[in-house]
Amino acid sequence: MKLPWGQSETADKRRGAGVDAADPGAQSCPSLSKVLEKILKQDKARILDLGPFCGDSAVYLAGRGARVSVEGFDPPPPVPPPDPDAPRNAPGAKGPPLEFGQDDCAFDLVLAWEQLDFVPPERLTDFGAELHRVLDGGGYALLFARNTPPGDGKTWRRPGRYRVLADDQLIREEGGSAVRKRWIHPTREIERALAPLIIDSIHLQRNQTREFLAHRRSD
Repeated sequence: MKLPWGQSETADKRRGAGVDAADPGAQSCPSLSKVLEKILKQDKARILDLGPFCGDSAVYLAGRGARVSVEGFDPPPPVPPPDPDAPRNAPGAKGPPLEFGQDDCAFDLVLAWEQLDFVPPERLTDFGAELHRVLDGGGYALLFARNTPPGDGKTWRRPGRYRVLADDQLIREEGGSAVRKRWIHPTREIERALAPLIIDSIHLQRNQTREFLAHRRSD
């Protein structure tokens, strides 16, 4: 859904309401600061947040002058194993399509947060292809991925909702009730999945979250 929030007096008043960059649960996000500095120089930068939805983040980004769209991305299930009784040349099962409900070249930034962790390994390249499709030339994708299994399995089996506190600060909150399988994808596999894009940086946070920043080549 597209949020009808742009830069306005109301958005400016609400920007930062109820958030505190000094919150002890806040984490640094240098990649977000870097990309916002670049895309917000243009008029009405277009941002897609793949969720879970956080109203404070949408208001904050709108207050910075961006046009924000939100999509509740639902990762596809794993591809079923091949049928041993099927003919040798029969096409294998591919599962449902992995696609965002967005137009081609529609965004300057996609915030994928932890969604990559919930995509089955055999569908990672499909995810990377969709990021490439919806990004405009020179557009960026920001993704998080766990580096090791977390201690609190119950919490991390749900995608986190990220509340933006400042351009370089955010906090992770509970993202919803749906419990899903979470994968720890090797960094090399993620790099391969993002191959249509150019990876700018990979940063390991102290909480064992890898922060990937990538961009689509300018046309």
